[in-house]
Amino acid sequence: MSSPVVNTAKSPLEAAQTIVSELANMTPENQLLAVKFATETLGLKFLVPSATAHVTTVHASQALATPALTGAEHSTNIRSFTEMKAPRSDQQFAAVVAYFYQFEAKEGERKEEIDADVVKEAARLAAWPQVQRWNMTLTNAKNAGYLDSAGTGKYKLSSVGENLVAITLPSGDAARKRKMGKNLKTVKRRTIKKKK
Repeated sequence: MSSPVVNTAKSPLEAAQTIVSELANMTPENQLLAVKFATETLGLKFLVPSATAHVTTVHASQALATPALTGAEHSTNIRSFTEMKAPRSDQQFAAVVAYFYQFEAKEGERKEEIDADVVKEAARLAAWPQVQRWNMTLTNAKNAGYLDSAGTGKYKLSSVGENLVAITLPSGDAARKRKMGKNLKTVKRRTIKKKK
C-alpha cells in the first residue's frame, strides 16, 4: 500500500513571506528587478486599472516599471550616457541607444523604436565611431538578442538588451576604469583646493 501524498506546497501568504525575506536586504532597484525577472520567467500578467476605471491586462514586464537610474547615474545626454555605460561593441552601443531613447531621454525626445538613422545620429552626438552600414549593426544586435524587430528597418529594445544596459554595463575593465577616473578627478580637485 502506497503512502498518502503530502501536499508540501506553500500558501500564497507563506510564499509572499519567503519572497519578502529574500528581498529585504536588497536596494529598491534590485528588489524591483528581482520581482520583474521572476514574473517574466513565470509568464505572469497583472490586472491594472486604467484611468477610465476599466480593467486592462498587461504583461508583467509592462506593469513593473524599469528601474530608473538615479542620482549620478541618471543622464539625459546620449554622450554622457554612452560614456557611463561603456559599451564594448557596436551591437551593445545600439542597445544603449535604444535604452536611452526609451527610458532616459527627455520626454519630448523619447522613442519606442530606433532605426539606422537614429543610431547614426546618436553615434555622432556620442562621439562613437561611425560604421558604414548601421542597418547591418542593428540586424546583428537583434541576432545577439539585444533588440527585437519592430517592422522594416525598425527595432525596439528587448528584455535581454534592457538587462544588458540597466544591469551588466559597464562591465569588467570598463567599470574599473570609470571608477579609477572618478577617483583621479577627486584627487585632482582636492590637490587644487590645497594649493589655493
